[in-house]
Amino acid sequence: MTRAFSALAENETTAAEPEAAAFPFDVLSVASRSNPAILTIAHRGFWVKTAENSLASVRAAIEHGVEMIEIDTQATVDGRLMVIHDATLDRTTDGRGVVSELPFETVRKAMLRAGAGGADAALTEECVPTLEEVLEEARGKITVNIDTKYARDLPQVMETVLRLGIADQVLVKTDIDPDADHFDILDADWFGKIPHMPMFAVRPGRFAEDLSRIAVLHAPMIEVKFQNIADLETGRAELERQNIRLWINTLDVSHCLDFNDTRALTDPDSVWGALIDAGVGAIQTDEVGAFRTWLNTRSGAEGK
Repeated sequence: MTRAFSALAENETTAAEPEAAAFPFDVLSVASRSNPAILTIAHRGFWVKTAENSLASVRAAIEHGVEMIEIDTQATVDGRLMVIHDATLDRTTDGRGVVSELPFETVRKAMLRAGAGGADAALTEECVPTLEEVLEEARGKITVNIDTKYARDLPQVMETVLRLGIADQVLVKTDIDPDADHFDILDADWFGKIPHMPMFAVRPGRFAEDLSRIAVLHAPMIEVKFQNIADLETGRAELERQNIRLWINTLDVSHCLDFNDTRALTDPDSVWGALIDAGVGAIQTDEVGAFRTWLNTRSGAEGK
């Protein structure tokens, strides 16, 4: 398999999955270990033929039956929550400047660049969406993982989710320290109302212990980084006991050794397959088409 497989996989996936797959759209049902599916997490939406973090990328993920999209949000200087990853407009749009220092109208006028952006990327007809617009696009169709880029915006993000009445479709993630004597997030007024995903690094030889420490958080899913894939296996029993699904990023920038999308395009079994065999139940990827095509092939082979 070569990188050309990525483009081919988009066409194969489109043909194989013309409509969204049927599954419950509440996060707790999707994340539950009783759900046998390996979840596809579309990083910043399914953006290969559109723009990252765009409404079009949300629609594309829905069309391809993806279970969850991951999006990024941050507030403008006048307090509007926008869906954009970088601190500035520069890479992903034709605009310039720091998002948190610009008013909504300026950010709104910026047009998104195609794909992963950059000065040479073509402009799309998509503008930077608000968090509300993305959540409304997803309502009743797909679950949403929200990455709040700055802790200062977290209360507003939670207020928005609750006000829109869409908490059952949303999973909000924050970093935690498993060694903490007390998890401050337990004191947040939104905790227990919106599903939460802790993020932390797997400590060699201490994964099962750390999972026991976070039991008070009642996490439906956790996102971790690891230094040795064998450490993931040591937490399997505790993950099952707490009904926690394990999420791993195979993004090229995720730094989980060489378990990344680039290597997966040439040897998916040794990347995506090895992670699933180690107990991973959700994979966030930029290669959504290739991953889902491989998943379908793997499922077909196992069914024979």
